[in-house]
Amino acid sequence: MSTVEPTIDRSFLQAVRKAAGFRVSPRQIAPVIEVLERRHRPITPETVAEIVVAIEQGERSARQRRNADLWRLLGAYLALEGKPAHPEAQRALLGRVRRILGKRLSDRTLLEVAAALGAAGQPLDARRIADVVSWLESRLGSVLTAETVQPYLERAVEAVAMTPPKAPARRQPRR
Repeated sequence: MSTVEPTIDRSFLQAVRKAAGFRVSPRQIAPVIEVLERRHRPITPETVAEIVVAIEQGERSARQRRNADLWRLLGAYLALEGKPAHPEAQRALLGRVRRILGKRLSDRTLLEVAAALGAAGQPLDARRIADVVSWLESRLGSVLTAETVQPYLERAVEAVAMTPPKAPARRQPRR
């Protein structure tokens, strides 16, 4: 996504603002429209407003102000899946991914992976995001950046989508 102010029809913007109940900016709307287009969902002022409200409630951290468009994409995909999409839920999801992987990767890298999964129509959960990251590491090495993974994201998402989900480890009964 670019940092240039997106062009959105003024009457559509006014309708979204009315439906949302607050002054929504075009930058808040653009990622939502992108997500709806990618998922082939109807783009109405009410739908856009509903998702914007879901992803904008709560305070954004300083790290969410960097790469804000990617964070909003993540939130919009989560909202479409009916999952909590507010900023705290977005941060928690990336935290779970990091715990699964046992390492720290940049927010931008994890957000790029999550956005690619969402664009492909795959469910967004920590395990699936971690699986895509692991696939990328197996091909590209352990030093991943948003720039190095970008050309491989589509292939990684397809590869993970074709593998059956991992069953959670079973606990041994206590004696």
